Amino acid sequence: MVEARAHAQIDGGNQSDNTAWYLDTGATNHMTGSRAVFSDIDSCVTGNVRFGDGSLVKIEGRGTVLFACKSGEHRELSGVYLIPRLDTNLISVGQLDEDDYNIRIKKGVMTIRDEQRRLLAWVRRSPNRLYSIHLDITRPVCLTARWVDEAWRWHERYGHISFQALRKLVNEDMVRGLLHIDHVDQVCEGCLAGKQRRHPFPAQARRRATTALDLVHGDICGLVTPTTPSGSWYFLLLVDDLSRYMWLSLLASKDQAPAAIRKFKAAAELESGCKLKVLRTDRGGEFTSIEFGAYCAEQGVQRQLTAPYMPQQNGVVERRNQTVVGMARSMLLAKGLPGMFWGEAVTTAVFILNRSPTHSLDGKTPFEAWHGERPAVSFFRTFGCIAHVKNCRPQLKKLEARSTPMIFVGYEVGSKAYRMYNPMYTDPS
Repeated sequence: MVEARAHAQIDGGNQSDNTAWYLDTGATNHMTGSRAVFSDIDSCVTGNVRFGDGSLVKIEGRGTVLFACKSGEHRELSGVYLIPRLDTNLISVGQLDEDDYNIRIKKGVMTIRDEQRRLLAWVRRSPNRLYSIHLDITRPVCLTARWVDEAWRWHERYGHISFQALRKLVNEDMVRGLLHIDHVDQVCEGCLAGKQRRHPFPAQARRRATTALDLVHGDICGLVTPTTPSGSWYFLLLVDDLSRYMWLSLLASKDQAPAAIRKFKAAAELESGCKLKVLRTDRGGEFTSIEFGAYCAEQGVQRQLTAPYMPQQNGVVERRNQTVVGMARSMLLAKGLPGMFWGEAVTTAVFILNRSPTHSLDGKTPFEAWHGERPAVSFFRTFGCIAHVKNCRPQLKKLEARSTPMIFVGYEVGSKAYRMYNPMYTDPS
């Protein structure tokens, strides 16, 4: 009698079935022998894997496998090793559990749910006591081929947030000017390249602020290269714990952070009518200096510092930092813009995320939670798109162009204007 085996088969001589994947509690990592299934792969990741029979095989890369659910939604299987000699595709149950998936086996049925507890797979045990699933391998959607789809257009305008989030904005009437989105979740090339993550931070804290500015989370991200045209290497992100509203400041050096916090405090207190009570940051020198400590004591601001090497204690801003950078990276990669525009991209990402749904708020955006009214989004445009700017220079000649093609790089804060970049402009100095 010949029985199917759950362990890896090496050099079996047969072409492996790319759609059949075995769920294995003994596998330390997701593994496949087919390069064709990867939507992206990092060939620089190498090493060796030793199997139960003592055989040692080489790893020739690690990447992401994208598959389509029956609903048409795209899901990622990340951290998959490429082992060309492998004839069996393996999904590590342990790796799924480590990535916060919920796996349950009862009465011959294995169910797998994602971080939001949505059902991803329902697998029945085979007669030989194995759990195997057939994945519909797919590819990330190229946005250049989908520009006519209004849903994809708004996916780009909203900085590559998910279609689920776009639907929530419309269905719960959280913004004005956004058209109805009737689209399943899919993944575009920009999202796949810009948003891959390893492990999520722990669940939200037990205590939540009850008043604006009761608690503000702060963190500095950088050093980011290349520098922006204005010479910034870092950005400071501040998040109000109650509303999850964000403020961002570009910094040329970390020691500019205290001055940026002073400006934020004055503006936010005037706008909200509340006083800043607690500022939570890490133990960076810019936050622990004697001068800044004296300022906080003078203003009655309590400082909370995370334990060394424990960024999870300030998880609110750490997660938002991750989201901001992921969105900015997606927008830059989707349009092929150079890295020097990262400052414009992160500023635009914060502007968009303040007008986007978040799990921390029920039925409203951070903008509404902070300002008390729904934001308008009809003026949104796709980051990196071409825009023709009216030439308002006086005494134009009859045959001179009345507009100049430029690149849209964001929204001007405090003004009803867009930020544009003229690639033909040269500094006269």
